Amino acid sequence: MESSDSKSIRKAIWSGSIPCKILLDPGECRVFDDSDPYYLTIPRISYLPLFIPQIYKFFKHFLIDQEVSKEETAWFEFESVPLKWHWPVGLLYDLFTARDPSSRDVEDEEHQLPWTLILHFRDYPHKHLMRLDNPAACHDAWMNLVKEADYVRHGSAKAVMNLTKAESTGLWDSLQSYDFDKYWSVYDKLISPISTPTRNIPLRVYIPGTGSRVIQRPVPPLQASRDHHTVGTALHLFVPELFPSQRVCVLAKPVIHGVVIAMGTPLIDLMREAVYPDGFLHVSLAMMA
Repeated sequence: MESSDSKSIRKAIWSGSIPCKILLDPGECRVFDDSDPYYLTIPRISYLPLFIPQIYKFFKHFLIDQEVSKEETAWFEFESVPLKWHWPVGLLYDLFTARDPSSRDVEDEEHQLPWTLILHFRDYPHKHLMRLDNPAACHDAWMNLVKEADYVRHGSAKAVMNLTKAESTGLWDSLQSYDFDKYWSVYDKLISPISTPTRNIPLRVYIPGTGSRVIQRPVPPLQASRDHHTVGTALHLFVPELFPSQRVCVLAKPVIHGVVIAMGTPLIDLMREAVYPDGFLHVSLAMMA
């Protein structure tokens, strides 16, 4: 059973959100002086496709050709970079703004909120994004990651496969409705199944820049010394050129859910409290000046 501290951390993560400003690509707008922007707040744990219906409804009457510009052809861009719709919104923001959340220099903050995204319907960037062909595509992509995370943790996806249909359906439904208690009542069974020890931590590290390099490799909870693997030891293993020290941030800082994580934090604790709903610890790096 989770502790009260663990539950409060999970709830804080669950309630995190990002105010967004959506602009329609001027080349796809029939109004000479551009359309009005659309403002909304998106939970960090959520996904852009879940908001396309309401965004499309707002911009529909601004579109040049509604027969060509449809919900399934929608995609988003930030500073000329197409955003991967199967990545959580919080990860996208942390990675592509590459901001240091611990910075006190508010006046010089490069990316002020709301986060401004450009909405497109034409010229889908197939080389960069998977196709969002149908309403089930987001669910399917998410479920594939849930299974992959389970496989990394336990060496098989049995925990996911052993969920009842009601539990599996409820997991996705609770994510869409942001029902914290319902979601974690099921997901706790995946993170800590009674008879299966954790073999590896589902961890991905994202390095900002052109192409946004992603690194993933198995990291067991314990080192050969039987000490816990920490954020610092994992980053030193993954990207030693950016983390020459296991204890001190020298060239970059690790960010999860918009927070700089202490280098000495055990990965096993983060896995239990700070995973995204797909089961992975998505760590983006904020480069230090």
